[in-house]
Amino acid sequence: MTETVVHVTTLEQWKSVLDVWFKQGYEWVSGGKEYKEIYFTKENSRYLDLWIKDISKMSISVPSKYIEYSEFMAQQKEDNKMETYYVTKEQLDLIKELKNLPAPLVAIMNKKYGIETLYNELSSQEEKALLRYLGGDETIEFKAKEQLYWLYLVDVLGQRNYFTISNATALPDRTVVKEKAFVETLKEIKKWQTPAWEIEKVGE
Repeated sequence: MTETVVHVTTLEQWKSVLDVWFKQGYEWVSGGKEYKEIYFTKENSRYLDLWIKDISKMSISVPSKYIEYSEFMAQQKEDNKMETYYVTKEQLDLIKELKNLPAPLVAIMNKKYGIETLYNELSSQEEKALLRYLGGDETIEFKAKEQLYWLYLVDVLGQRNYFTISNATALPDRTVVKEKAFVETLKEIKKWQTPAWEIEKVGE
């Protein structure tokens, strides 16, 4: 059985590592999934004593060997245990700006950062992830969604028509129903453009 013992030096690192292991099903040998900061502050106890209920994956830490916090977090990323959330480029810029502030969880309440708009556009799961990310959780990352586009033209009646591909014939067609428009990345949408069609970002 392979054991992983993580050595941390701050309470933030301690909580971040616990978040990772609690998500994987581990809990304290004594039971529960609380931070129990007293274990950290107690002399010579900056290692984790955790186990998992699945006996085949049981793991108990020992203080004789350990890896540094940064190495542990790097391993988690390599093992694809990172939570990735995709947001717009504008949202990502704002999130990065907040993250670089001295007190991001305080700054998030400041209307200067347009946080109300950001929150209105995030799902409840993304909101929770954002708070954890700003609080120092290194198992979460935000990336920009790739911008999508569609083609449109205005007909003789002044009505906007969108380029689509017919489900029945698999041939190019047009529709006045925006939700049925053919949507793709800029590179792909340009393959379908003719002089009659204009390119537009989805959502504009």
